[in-house]
Amino acid sequence: MSNVRELMRSKVDYRIVEISDSSPSTEIKATIVLDVPPSEDIINDVSQLVKVEKVYNFMQTIKVKGKAKDVTKLSEKSFVKYIMLDEIVVKTEEWI
Repeated sequence: MSNVRELMRSKVDYRIVEISDSSPSTEIKATIVLDVPPSEDIINDVSQLVKVEKVYNFMQTIKVKGKAKDVTKLSEKSFVKYIMLDEIVVKTEEWI
């Protein structure tokens, strides 16, 4: 179990890990850096967990939006090199 946790920590931005631990249902936007160019199979695989917003073939990256816990699950995929936090999505109505 600790090996999986260490693998996740090496592939995922520490801020995403903290958000996932404290509030797993928080929505975030993230950039996924891949080891290979994003094929249709990879995009379909990713889209089963989170919403794919943009694909950059030449940079081997995918922009996604989803719950923090689902984004961290993507680190288990063999084609994922690193996941970076872009932004935390906050619904303004909740803060009023």
